[in-house]
This record gives sequence, C-alpha cells and structure tokens, in this order.
Amino acid sequence: SMKNIVLIGSGNLATQLSLSLLDNGYNIIQVWSQQIKNANKLAEKLHCNATDSLKNLAKADLYIIAVKDDKIESDIDIFDNRFNNFGVFYPLQTFNKEINIDFENIPICIEANNKEFGLKLNNLAKSLSKSITFLNSKQRKKLHVAAVFACNFSNHMYTNAYNLLKEDNLDFKLLIPLINQTILKLNDNKPGDVQTGPAKRKDVKLIKHQLEMISNKKTKDLYQFITNSIIELNE
Repeated sequence: SMKNIVLIGSGNLATQLSLSLLDNGYNIIQVWSQQIKNANKLAEKLHCNATDSLKNLAKADLYIIAVKDDKIESDIDIFDNRFNNFGVFYPLQTFNKEINIDFENIPICIEANNKEFGLKLNNLAKSLSKSITFLNSKQRKKLHVAAVFACNFSNHMYTNAYNLLKEDNLDFKLLIPLINQTILKLNDNKPGDVQTGPAKRKDVKLIKHQLEMISNKKTKDLYQFITNSIIELNE
C-alpha cells in the first residue's frame, strides 16, 4: 500500500499536497528540506518529524519529491539505485503555501516507469482529484510549454494592461469581469473560435489609432507583434 509517505520539499506545492494527503487518510511521516527551519514549519502542520539530510530519510511506502526542477537535477543520483518504481505526479495548478486549495478539480498528470506503479499512483491521485491523465515525458514537457503560454504569458498581458490603465488613473479591476467571461467561454469552445477584437476583425483603422495611444515603445511593439500573430492565424 501507499500509506506512509516521506515528503522531500517544503514549498508551495509540497505544503498543499501534503495537507490534502493528510485529509485523505495518508500518513506523512517525515518532511525534508534543505533549510531545517522550513522542514520544521511544515512538519509542525503535519505532526511529523523533519530532517535536512537526504541520507537520514525514514523508511516509507512512497517518497514524493516536490522541489524546484533544478534542485532535483543535482540530487537525483542519491535516488539512483534505491528505487525500482518511480514516476511523475504532476498537479497542474499554481500553488501558494498560505492559500489552501481543494485538489478535487485540479488535473493530476501521471507518468510511471512501470504499469503496476502507475496504477498505485492512479489510486493515490483518485483519492485527491476527479481529473487524472496518464502521459509520457514528451507530452508532459509539451503541457508545461502550453501552460507557460496559457498562464504566465497571459498574466504578463494583464500586467501590460494594468500599466496602461495606471497611466490614466484607471483601476485594473474594471477589466476583471471581461477576463472572467473570456475564461468562462473556454469551458465550451475552442480558444480560436471565441477570439474577438480589432486584430480578429482586421480593423486596420482602429489598430493604427490604438498604436498611437501607446507611449511605451516596448508595449507598442508587443501590441503590433501580437496583432500580426492574430491576423496570420486567421488568414
């Protein structure tokens, strides 16, 4: 069974995932972090012990590594010959230590090095979430790239909007209902099918006028670049 779990990491994902596992009847028996004070802080919430030594990990049914990708690269050799079963358990969501999150609707993506272990990870995932997808390494990496476009890049666009509005003492909150409505439409439609705006309509006059209203050169270039991209996609 997968009852006893050691958690390697104490950041945003580690915190939310471990609290959720605890709620669902799993035992977190130990937390590791590079900084013992961070390990202690999370271990306190989970009522378990803490360590900052990978050599002193407790014996467990499952070890969950929840640290930044670049940390894993340097430490992975520690795990090399110790485990026959390994995989990736990838909840597709943005996490914050302080904001408790319900995993029920978060897609959990699973990759495993063998079928039997994959099924065990699947059972673990099913106790947390209704949405589970098996994928391979290439799909998982592609999903990550797509997530950068969908979330990081669109948030950067919101930042540009915020800055434009600020120049004229307008509140960004004015845009939130519009943003929410745009996202709601995606539940039932392809993104390309709900695209609106001057670029989609090829309204050259309005585009020219809007470009003149943007004083910052980089923002102007970005507007032009995205506009061209929309026009090309719709040719």
